[in-house]
Amino acid sequence: MGVQVIHYDRADMFEAAKAVETMPHLKALETFMPGLLEADLDSGFARGAALPFNAAVFNMEAGRRFKEIRAYAQHHPLLKNAGVIFANELDWGMARTGNLHITRELAQSLGMNYAYGVEFLSLSAGEKGNNQGLHGNAILSKFPLSRVKIVRLPVEYEWFHYKGNDRRLGLRMAVLADADLGGGLKAGLVSVHLENRTGPDGRLRQMECLLDAVTAHFPEDMPVLMGGDMNTNTVDGNSASQMQELSLQPGEQWRRLGQIPSLEPLMDYAASRGFTYADCNIMEKSTRRKPMEDGRTVILNLDWFFQRGFSCSDPVRVESIFHCDGFDKAPEEVFSYQGRELSDHDIVMIRCGRKEA
Repeated sequence: MGVQVIHYDRADMFEAAKAVETMPHLKALETFMPGLLEADLDSGFARGAALPFNAAVFNMEAGRRFKEIRAYAQHHPLLKNAGVIFANELDWGMARTGNLHITRELAQSLGMNYAYGVEFLSLSAGEKGNNQGLHGNAILSKFPLSRVKIVRLPVEYEWFHYKGNDRRLGLRMAVLADADLGGGLKAGLVSVHLENRTGPDGRLRQMECLLDAVTAHFPEDMPVLMGGDMNTNTVDGNSASQMQELSLQPGEQWRRLGQIPSLEPLMDYAASRGFTYADCNIMEKSTRRKPMEDGRTVILNLDWFFQRGFSCSDPVRVESIFHCDGFDKAPEEVFSYQGRELSDHDIVMIRCGRKEA
């Protein structure tokens, strides 16, 4: 059975929005919208999987191409066998995605359990065709999930004051959960989304906060797998000039793809805390196609795994341009999706097994 605990009243949203002007953002939410800070958990779609398992990190760009994402996850020869998916940027009740609870719809279609947390609440919720107006991150898992915790990260960019048409309440965050791997073995799973509109030092501060929470939540001897969009763009994403300068240097973009640890201190900080990355990632890869206003595209390396206590192998990048290679027994409609872009992020995957003592 699903446990739907995320809830709020629009009147409370307006009270929280007023309060953010005079008090810390998280305090305003805790005071006026505590239900927004809970997790939405349903561990009734899957009973278990087996070790080793495949894990994926996929920023789904709100789920705008939901039917294509669902078909890709159901039929792609690698994705269809994923035991865990760390998913970022998932809508719930937004007009742009049909007011669907994208996480729940996807989990049900794939036969996976899920734990979902709200990152942002759009201040256009309840108007402009939007229902709940939520946007967040999730763990999808074929293993049973329990002991879910939502971790709010330090504010490195205040989206409430965003100057566009997308003012929001909420903070960057992570979803933590225990996964029952069977045979008495449990593991910690962490889906996280760090800030893009800050520099490497801001993302480091968020990683410090996250790892403090992770090490406090999971026992020291428990394996932990963490994945998500770390936004390791190597510049201050809130600086139009820095990103514009990078957009004019294709060679520099490609050079930086393989230099993330030297440019983003969060990587080696995590390793110093026992969460390795070198054995569970292709280091020199592109996972993000960022469009610029002048029509250029910046190629970035943003999506990562970190792990403690697992044996990891076979990292791979799966392009998020729909292709039907290796699809078996897919409905005819699926083949019509050939060539469509699913998201502006590609998918990264890894094979995880028990680490021998």
